[in-house]
Formats: sequence, structure tokens, C-alpha cells
Amino acid sequence: MKTIFITSFHSHISRNILLSDFFEKLKAKKDLRIVLIVPIFKAEYFKSTFGGENVFVEGVPLYLASKTFLGLFFKRLSRTFFDTGTTRGKRKYKVYWDRKYFYFIGSSFVSFFGRSFFMQNVVRKLDYVLSSKGFFWDLLKKYSPSLIFSTDMHNENDVALMQDAKRGGIKIMGMWRSWDNPTQQMLRVFPDILICGSEELKKESIILHNYPEGKIIVTGHPHYDRYLKAPLSSKEEFFRRFNLDPAKPFILFAPGGDKIIHVNDTDPYILEILETLGYQVLVRYPPGEDIKSLDVRKWPEGIVFDKPGYRFSGWPDFEIMKKDDENLIDQIHYSSLVITGPTSIPLDAALMDKPVIIADIYPTQGNKYDKGWGFLLNHIAKLLNTKGTWHAETREQFIEAVQSYLKDPTIHKDGRARIREIWFTHADGKASNRLIDAIFREIL
Repeated sequence: MKTIFITSFHSHISRNILLSDFFEKLKAKKDLRIVLIVPIFKAEYFKSTFGGENVFVEGVPLYLASKTFLGLFFKRLSRTFFDTGTTRGKRKYKVYWDRKYFYFIGSSFVSFFGRSFFMQNVVRKLDYVLSSKGFFWDLLKKYSPSLIFSTDMHNENDVALMQDAKRGGIKIMGMWRSWDNPTQQMLRVFPDILICGSEELKKESIILHNYPEGKIIVTGHPHYDRYLKAPLSSKEEFFRRFNLDPAKPFILFAPGGDKIIHVNDTDPYILEILETLGYQVLVRYPPGEDIKSLDVRKWPEGIVFDKPGYRFSGWPDFEIMKKDDENLIDQIHYSSLVITGPTSIPLDAALMDKPVIIADIYPTQGNKYDKGWGFLLNHIAKLLNTKGTWHAETREQFIEAVQSYLKDPTIHKDGRARIREIWFTHADGKASNRLIDAIFREIL
């Protein structure tokens, strides 16, 4: 019996991979043993949610590599060494708030050398040779897998597993977790096969990482297969579930949350404007997060909230559940308009051709670093350049955008098509099938 390891250390992997048709098709191959490698405190959740006759779950302690000097060194170096608009923006944002100028100067100097693919390769080899070994040897010996499927190649736990697998001569298939991954940091391990969700990710893999084009397979994103089946519940059921008035249109507001901005005054500001205008609003929090500035206020009846994510008691972590993703699909489908910040929600909305406002508004004037690091990133700039969203930078622009979109949702329709051309080249409902085929070619 052949065995495949699938990693699930990031909270979005349940949605991206395990809740998709891909995983159901993989489980149907009864002569294939599937081992999910997950955080130890999530093991029981994964067993009850995804376990099966041929599905085993192994919980492991996290971040062991970064508890060693060299493990932490190479983890940080992979970010500092990589030179993109995203990494430069984050460095500037960091020094603006912490005033550690020597660190900023040093990291900027180091990143200059990271522009060289030769130097990237040198660092990658040193990382492989010098980093601590053996964190996953017991599991590799226990199951003797034929393939490691790393679902989040930047995650340090994935990195440690891939390094141990490479030392053992085990084939590795890696996949970008999200559309922003290629610009975030250097790949510490080159997988034998790289899975990309779009042609854009493939292009960035080659341009930014010098990954061999011949080893790249573009499959599409399996979880987006579900989006093409929208709606997943009836309008009556959906509006009843969220206590919305079906006789009125509603706006879906997906706040950026507290993690992407130093002082989150933008989310309550946006919602207060919508409250003043009298619109019916469904507020969908980032999964697993609270937003203090919204939670402390009492909001009127026409503003309702959805807080997705299964949270683990005693741990600051979560998992996206099946109902969470199904709710989001229906929320976008039934909404008249989507409002968010520098998040991935505009992609979800554009796939369903729903108008999107990217709100960049604040109650007080500030510079670009006061606004958070989200608007400093490469992929957000690229998104705005498509002209597929309405980038509102003042209260007046925001109100104009809301009223205009509600009156004519076809505004920026061509731009939304451009978004789909860039990031949804393989969004045809067959991504799961292509990923299955790619794995079976390597393992069977």
C-alpha cells in the first residue's frame, strides 16, 4: 500500500484542500494510505472531522526548528534575504513603528544580495546542510511515505518535514497556499514538483524564485470548485440563517481585522458610515479573529455578524469549517455589494462577478504606514491595477462607490474579468481532478 503525507499546519488548509472534492476523491482510493500531519493540539479535531478507514492523523509539536539557533536564523533569513515590493514594504512598516533603525539598515543590506538567484541557492543549500535534522524521522520511518504533499511551503513545520524527506530520498510535491505566497519570502526547499493555482503563480515562481518551469503543474485552486456551484442554500434559508430581511438588499462587509493595522480605526469607521446610510449589512469577520473596536459597540438590528472558524480552547488558533466556507460562498452570491480592505475577499467576489469596494478610509489623516501594511504589498497593488475594484480613499469616494455600485453593479465588470484572467486561469470546476491526477502520476 502506497502512503502519502499531507501537511495541514495553517488554518486555511482545511478549506483549501481537505474540504474540497480533491480530498474526497483521494480518500476513495482505498489502496492508498493518507496520513495528515497536523499540530498536536488539533489532532483530535482532525481525526473526528477528516479521519477514515484509510486516513490517519499524526499530531506533532510545532516550531521545533525555530527553537534551535540555526533553525530560527534561516527562518528569519528567508524573509530578510528576499527582495520584493512586499518585503520592502513590510520592513519599512516595521521600522516606522518599532524604530529599530539598525535592524532596518542591516536587513535592507542583506536583501540586496538576495536579488541574486545564485545567492538564494547558496542560502538554500546552507539551510539544508546546517539546519537541525530529524524532527520528522520517526514518522517517516513509521509510514515510509512515497510522497510528501506540502500544502504551505513557507510554514517552518512544512520546511522541516520537507528537509527530512529530501534527506531520505522521498519525493516532495509542494503547493502555494495563497496568491500572495511567492512574494513573501524565499523558498527554503525546492519541491520536486510545484503545484500552482494559476498561471500568475507559475509566472511568479519562475521570475522570483527561478523555479524550473518544467517541474510546475498548474491545477487551479481546489476549494474554488465549490464557488461555481453557488448558491449552496436557498435564498429563504440563507436570509433566515443570518436574520436578514429578504425584501431588502444587503451589503457584505469583510473587515480587514486587527492584525493588519497597528491601530484599527478603519473597520468601525466603515461600519458607522454604512449604519448612518441605513443599509442592511452582514459583517463577516476574518476567520478565528475578534475585532475589538467592533465588539465593544452595540449595533442596530440591520447590522448582523458572522464569526467563522472553529477555535481551540487554550490556543490562539482555529480551523475553517465546511459551513464557514459554504456561508461565505452564499454571502457573496446573495449580496448586492462586497466591501473589504486589503484582503483576498476581492478575488472571491470577482470570481462570482460581484462588485467590490476596497476601503482605504480612516477617521483621521495619516501616512501610508498608519494605514497598516496591507496596502504595501505587491499582490494588493497588482489587484488595484486591474481596475476591477473601487479603491475608495476618502469618505466621499466611499459613499459614492456604495451608491454607484448599488445602482449599477456592472461598473468595473471588465476589470473583474481581468482579475479572473490573472488569478483564475483554471477556475473551471476541475481543479480537484487535476490535482488528483498530478498526485496519482507520482504515487501510483
